[in-house]
Amino acid sequence: MSGKASLYSQALHKLMSDMLEDRTIVISGELDRSVSTVVVSQLLLLNATDPHAAIRLYIDSAAGSLPSGFAICDTIDWITPEVSTWAIGAVGSVATLVLCSGAAGKRYALPGTDIVLRHPARDEGAEPITPPAATYHRWIGEMTHLLAERTGKHPNTISSDLRSRHHLAPTDSVAYGLVDHVATRGKFAPQGN
Repeated sequence: MSGKASLYSQALHKLMSDMLEDRTIVISGELDRSVSTVVVSQLLLLNATDPHAAIRLYIDSAAGSLPSGFAICDTIDWITPEVSTWAIGAVGSVATLVLCSGAAGKRYALPGTDIVLRHPARDEGAEPITPPAATYHRWIGEMTHLLAERTGKHPNTISSDLRSRHHLAPTDSVAYGLVDHVATRGKFAPQGN
């Protein structure tokens, strides 16, 4: 590793450590097994460290595998701290489910975020083995059910919107029930989440 790459790696490690100490987690890029393993581990660590202090989860991911997303959603549901979710950049595929899994009233989107309801591709997320069709369809059914439950939309509406790759602006995401608020300047990370 070159000296420049080593310095970058050290700076990145320090930044991530500082963010975790501040109870902040970031999902960036494809939500695959390695990303979900890190995020789940961080959520569990923060739960063990202080089960009463809130956690912020920032999401900038337009692709990912269903099992990886389910692992994060299940962990958010299982741990004690409230988790606020923040959409930044582009959020799509199973990351949209993670976004709407935040605590009620604490799901945010930044004004420039593009949120897309779409089915993850069967081989999306670099899973070691592409799941059988029956398993994939069961997972899509579970994603549809969870999105319907968390948005208040009818499952048929969710299913149709997932098939059509429905793009939503942040304000439309509020109306749809994916997020509760569009974050405004100066209110990106309010105290107490």
